[in-house]
Amino acid sequence: MDMQTRQALFLAISARLTGFEAVELEGTGMTQTYFDTLSNSTAPDVLDLFFEEAASILALQDDQVIDAAIRSRLMPDSSYDATAKVIILMWYTGEWYTGIGASSSVNSTQIDGPSYVQGLMWDVAEAHPPGAKQPGYGSWAEPPIRIRA
Repeated sequence: MDMQTRQALFLAISARLTGFEAVELEGTGMTQTYFDTLSNSTAPDVLDLFFEEAASILALQDDQVIDAAIRSRLMPDSSYDATAKVIILMWYTGEWYTGIGASSSVNSTQIDGPSYVQGLMWDVAEAHPPGAKQPGYGSWAEPPIRIRA
């Protein structure tokens, strides 16, 4: 599988895992950074198998079947060193996690400054990261946007 195919697959599976549209993920400006982080921090054989499995799942036709396959084949901690969970956490928090599924403790490392600012957790919480992306003067006077249905 060539690099361009892997990057497209990374974006497509990230969209399914996070619940955000691919265009929303691209809008964060973090796609390349997160793809590079995943590629450089995951064992090559594990990553090859993960991408093969993700491609086979995304080739399925029905959304419910795809979601069920993701839950059963990618989400267990034992599946591909918890790569799917690490991808979710990376998009939401901007951190790289290790030790998921291990009996020891989970560790995380900030990827870079922009990854924290662009974390999806801020969009979900309808908030902004402290010290960045300020909502603007007087925004406190408006009621918050309703949570997506």
